[in-house]
Amino acid sequence: MHLDIRLERALERVELVTGVGTRDAGRMCVMSLVACLAGEEHTDSPGCASPLIRAFAIPLNDNMPHAVRQRLKPFAPRILGTQDGMDTQRAELLRRALAEEVLPRLGGRQPPQSRRFAGPLWRFWAILGMRRLEREAEWMMDRAVALSDGADLARAIAAAGAVGRLLARAAREAPDPKEADRLWDLAIGLLDRLCDVGGERVAPSPAWAQRLEKVFEPRAKIGS
Repeated sequence: MHLDIRLERALERVELVTGVGTRDAGRMCVMSLVACLAGEEHTDSPGCASPLIRAFAIPLNDNMPHAVRQRLKPFAPRILGTQDGMDTQRAELLRRALAEEVLPRLGGRQPPQSRRFAGPLWRFWAILGMRRLEREAEWMMDRAVALSDGADLARAIAAAGAVGRLLARAAREAPDPKEADRLWDLAIGLLDRLCDVGGERVAPSPAWAQRLEKVFEPRAKIGS
């Protein structure tokens, strides 16, 4: 999706933060930013967005380093309008990525050795925690292959959250900064692919930039 200059400049002024944030201060998570663009109330569960994308994106947003989190801003206009009935296809994409990209990359991973107090017992619990997340993600994605009713869709959404948490934890506990960057890149790339699923999106609207600009109007007046 091509963003016009006005919207790009408005997005630059937004600060992505953990949690739902405070719209009036221009501090939002990626999903509350979607709600703002759509003209919805301040929430991290916008009605215009795919619940599966939301489940995957929130643990990324909340666990990314601040600078990396800002890379999610361009996704907000793309997520808007993804409540399109295509989460079956998104779940299958995520299942394949988990099996073919995520779990093979994490296979044999050890927790970082350099943390203070990271003795054998701590490392043992860290390994157990990572394996628990891996098993949770595998188990849930196995059961999300064929989506035919509401219960299966709910399971797929929960699975997407498990994959997001797995990637976030793996990146946070990466053995070095370069590996952490690669894992965040993998997570962002998966979000990109999830947003690509589907047909026509909501057409870009001048109202998106206007809504964001309104967020900053009170601050501009105070400073004038």
